[in-house]
Amino acid sequence: MRNTLLLIASGAALLFAADPTEPIFWSAAKTKDLDKQAASRLNKESGLGTSRLMDSAFILYREGNSMAEIHTKLADMIVARDGECTMIVGGKIVDGKPSGQDEIRGSSIDGGTKFPMAAGDTLYVPANTVHQFVIAPGKHFTATIIKVTPKP
Repeated sequence: MRNTLLLIASGAALLFAADPTEPIFWSAAKTKDLDKQAASRLNKESGLGTSRLMDSAFILYREGNSMAEIHTKLADMIVARDGECTMIVGGKIVDGKPSGQDEIRGSSIDGGTKFPMAAGDTLYVPANTVHQFVIAPGKHFTATIIKVTPKP
C-alpha cells in the first residue's frame, strides 16, 4: 500500500512539474498581483522573492545581489519589469560549486560584461554562462525569468 501511494504521488508530481499544454493568459492585473506576491515572499538573507508562472517561467523580485550562477543546460530570458539592476554576464565564476541539478553557484564573477537593466529591457543569457544580479542599496528589481532550452 505504501509503495502504491508513493508511485501515485511521484506520478502526480511529474504531471505538475511539466509546463501546461493549454494556453494560459496572465492579465496585467494578474501579473501585478504576482509581482506583489513575489515581493511579499522576500527572503531578507538572500534578497530574493519569487512567484511561479509555470515550470519554466517565474517572477523574480530582488532587493539584494544574487550569487554568481551557471545553468549548464538552460538559458535565461530576463525581461525587466520594474526597478533596476546591473547584470554581470560572462567572465569566470569565483568559488563555483554545484548547487543543484545542472546548477553551479559561486560568490562572484571575475570579469564579465555589465548590462544595466530597467523596466522594458530584455537580456538573454545563454546556457552554461555565468551571470549575477547586482542591486544597488535601497533599490529593487522585478523581472520575468523564462527558462529556455537552447537548440543545438
